[in-house]
Amino acid sequence: MPSPGSGNQIAERQRSPEAIELLCAFHHAHGTAKHWHMARLTGTVLVALSAPIVITFAPALEHPLGAIAGAWVLASRLVLRPAEERAIRFAVAVQEAFDQQVLGLPHATALRPPAYEQIHQHAGRCKAAPDPDWYSVRPQVPPGAAVLIAQRSGTVWSRRLHQEWAVVLAALAAGWTVLTVIIAAVRGATVGQFLIAVLLPMLPALLDATDLCQAHWRAAAERSELEEALDEHLDQAAHGHRPSLQDLRALQDEINRQRLDQPPVPTWYYRFRRASYETSMRAAAERLARRLDAAAGFTIADIGSATP
Repeated sequence: MPSPGSGNQIAERQRSPEAIELLCAFHHAHGTAKHWHMARLTGTVLVALSAPIVITFAPALEHPLGAIAGAWVLASRLVLRPAEERAIRFAVAVQEAFDQQVLGLPHATALRPPAYEQIHQHAGRCKAAPDPDWYSVRPQVPPGAAVLIAQRSGTVWSRRLHQEWAVVLAALAAGWTVLTVIIAAVRGATVGQFLIAVLLPMLPALLDATDLCQAHWRAAAERSELEEALDEHLDQAAHGHRPSLQDLRALQDEINRQRLDQPPVPTWYYRFRRASYETSMRAAAERLARRLDAAAGFTIADIGSATP
């Protein structure tokens, strides 16, 4: 029977060779999913960027560009997106295997464990060694509470990342749309030219940008609700009510469901924000640990003062 780890056990387990291999496999699998995602976005963005260039320098290419835009929509939706979804599902399954081993959770029923051969193959293709201290939890934190802190750290990290990237994406899409309309108006484009040479090539990018913004906002909102649930469990743990194994498994199942539905954030933006996020994450984990220590000391003092 799995046993939820304490802070010290989580630190030891995540540095084991088995956990490092799972982490390497996850990084490569997650990177593969991002590559499929970026392939979709790159083609869509290139078609959209070409609209003002065509209408300015090569009006004769208006109709071919519209045909290319339509063909790219089909290829993106029918080929690239399914490949991305398969890669995401495998990456989530590997990350779940890592969490089960490190946090001491029972197996998930909704996710099929990945075959070791696939894990070994993806781990062997990982070029950069991952940080062995994936979760930051003070060693003295007791079992159950340590798992909650680890789950909360990942949830808050994802919530902030999705919120920020949704804003960045919306700003970029709106800015480019306004710029393209201004260029078309300055060039004196007719309604027909605007529809064929500007709107049609830009439509896939606008649709994808709208879908992505909504998906990132939805992911952030779901993580915000999960964060509240984790905070409630931590409040109960601070008052001496440790979470049960079933509670921890249910929270992990919700984390996995959100991982499967979340859109990827570009690697460059993740790396850009990583140092700041890690500092905040470790500070929050330390603060939660001190709060648990203070609550435990208060409870012991109460019991002692009530003893005749």
